[in-house]
Amino acid sequence: MAEICLRPIGVVEVGLPRSGGVDRFSYVSTVRIFDEFAEGLAGLEEYSHAIIVWHLHEAPPYRLKVRPWGREDMPEVGIFATRFTPRPNRIATTIVKLVDVDPPRIRVMGLDAWTGSPVLDIKPYDHLDVVNEFRTPDWVERFFEEQGGALPKWLGPRRA
Repeated sequence: MAEICLRPIGVVEVGLPRSGGVDRFSYVSTVRIFDEFAEGLAGLEEYSHAIIVWHLHEAPPYRLKVRPWGREDMPEVGIFATRFTPRPNRIATTIVKLVDVDPPRIRVMGLDAWTGSPVLDIKPYDHLDVVNEFRTPDWVERFFEEQGGALPKWLGPRRA
């Protein structure tokens, strides 16, 4: 199969601090779209949310099996059953809340990328992206319960 080459359309200008300690769902990040692509932001301000596709440029080498959050009390599962970074292709997607669209920049809440992460695409979040009935493994539910169910209201219910 032929190699696939992707060209970034922008970069995360202000991302999550590497030191942690912030609530990613209320932290405001800034994405800078390169000038040649900035015209493509027209109309995005009409949406409340978007999907950011970005490159995990500083991810560790891939592993096919992981323990979620590195915890021994979690089951060892395949990387494709997680959202963790050591993936064969370092592509990430995040649903974000749009705070401001001011080309060539957009400000968003909920982006889990670091400063300097290349942005590959932006897609508006719409009716085709809503899943009303879904399931997750017990270990995922247990983790979120341990966190106090700390998901913002804009992400919707965890389980139908």
